[in-house]
Amino acid sequence: MLKILSNKKKFCVFDIGADKVVCLFFKMENKIPKIIGMDHQKSDGFSHNNLIDEKKLSNTILKAFRQSLPKNSNVKEFEYYSNITDKNSTVKKNYTEIKTGKLGITKKDIRRVFNKSVMDSRIKGKNLIHSYPIHFRINESRILDDPLGEKCEKFGISSFNIFINNNINNLLHKCFKNQQIEIKSFFDSGIASTVANATEHEKKHGVACIDLGSTSSKVTVYIKNKIVFSKVFAIGGYHVSNDISKGLDISTESAEHAKIIHGSLKTTFNEKIEINSLNGKNKMINKDLLYGIIRPRYEEIFEIIRDSIFDDMLARVTIKSIIVTGGASKIYGISDLSEKILNRRVRIGFVEKKNSFFYNKPEFSTLLGLIKLSQEDNRIDHSDKSTKNTFLSAFDRLENWIEESYA
Repeated sequence: MLKILSNKKKFCVFDIGADKVVCLFFKMENKIPKIIGMDHQKSDGFSHNNLIDEKKLSNTILKAFRQSLPKNSNVKEFEYYSNITDKNSTVKKNYTEIKTGKLGITKKDIRRVFNKSVMDSRIKGKNLIHSYPIHFRINESRILDDPLGEKCEKFGISSFNIFINNNINNLLHKCFKNQQIEIKSFFDSGIASTVANATEHEKKHGVACIDLGSTSSKVTVYIKNKIVFSKVFAIGGYHVSNDISKGLDISTESAEHAKIIHGSLKTTFNEKIEINSLNGKNKMINKDLLYGIIRPRYEEIFEIIRDSIFDDMLARVTIKSIIVTGGASKIYGISDLSEKILNRRVRIGFVEKKNSFFYNKPEFSTLLGLIKLSQEDNRIDHSDKSTKNTFLSAFDRLENWIEESYA
């Protein structure tokens, strides 16, 4: 039985990153999410070669959870969601077909082909976390978006699927279970960031969202309101800080501070700045020296992304705009540099309300996307299905899409 989402539902979302762990509790009031608790902790347990220390990360999750849990709350009142970033994630387009009767296609047929599509998408050692419909196909030839009522013998669907490795999925589940937290669904970090930032107009006309994180950059492309590209690149803001640390012979902490306070992607004409050195003493350097370290790494990041997404002819022709977000996007001159390399109109992701805590904080883009995705995941509650099964969870999301699209 389907049960429409109650306005009294309460949620908790986690943004798990190599730089920070954020926990946010919210509830729905008049169909609007109201934050009732939030905390963020410096990440502990991530190494820069994509390894995770289960004990350390579990403890970080617990700290953020305890600090953000609303007073007098029962932890069982909430449904829990988290992002997940797999630098070795897999994207695969899948085509599935079923035979239909002589009558027109019904919602039951759509469910059948969706169900078969999800089950046919299995990859050994991988977990399916997202499956998006691209289009339907009638009798192996005619392509359309709305198949209801169409008469055919063969009915097919093309889908865009995102997989993560079982090991990282299982490890993150364990980190949460160590603290008695049961995650209902994981969402890809890049998808979440795009959901938070891209408008319907942008997704319709072609947009790429580039989330520059600490140790990875996530790229998601929408064309005609459909995801056509998703990839994680193992390069981000940490690599910029590491370059500064080595180039100026200072600690990574001092390098990160220098990048945040003095970092720029535009020349500054011999301005002098003071930074902390390894021996604890401050030293004066030319700001253009810092620029000379930072800019080449940002150029490399955008060139790698450009070459990857524009290798696809459809993306190259159809992408009209770019959104840059994530913590590493907070540096002066990034719009001009990215526009020059990507040859597209670029804007920085942001929250429009100036009185919002999240205003001018693109590092929280994934978290804001998780708030939206958790609501969509719960819009219709499948109370008779186990969400512990990844494939059933993916199918539930497709069922929600069917109910909304073909009501």
